[in-house]
Amino acid sequence: LHTRLDKHSAIRLAKDLEHLQLMWLEEPIPPENIDAMAEITRSTSVPICGGENLYLRHGFRKVFEQQALDIIMPDIPKCGGLSECRKIAEMADLYSIPFAPHNVSSPIGTMASAQVCGTVPNFLILEFHWFNRMEYWNTVTDGGNIIQNGRIKLSDRPGIGLELNEDVARQYQYPNTTWFE
Repeated sequence: LHTRLDKHSAIRLAKDLEHLQLMWLEEPIPPENIDAMAEITRSTSVPICGGENLYLRHGFRKVFEQQALDIIMPDIPKCGGLSECRKIAEMADLYSIPFAPHNVSSPIGTMASAQVCGTVPNFLILEFHWFNRMEYWNTVTDGGNIIQNGRIKLSDRPGIGLELNEDVARQYQYPNTTWFE
């Protein structure tokens, strides 16, 4: 829903959707109103998920203390990076809140996110948008077939387990942008 509702509309919609047994209802209202988010969460059996627009551990503290979300989904680049996201997930675990990070990343970002997911006990699921573009994934990286039986297979190689094929990736570079060195 990406913050498009007000509190009362979100409660009404969540109640109307309860019979569908959804995995979650995503960020129905703006994240700044934690009190209203907590009220929505308490009013329905549909799990309420959010956090992609919260920053650092400090932005999640009140969410955890008020049990304002059933599931957290920090956006790793926005929330402070890999190590900060791991700390957020560990804080959530103290409150028995599952961790399902937001992920609209490239193959490199997805694998970095998967590495964080593999280190925390409350990991639930990782968002993934590449199923219809796996050929691109496999040509732009050297990771090979990392999706096995519907799951990302973490590598025991150093770093995130794959490397960017820069020659192929440069073919997808947006016009008038610079290449990182």
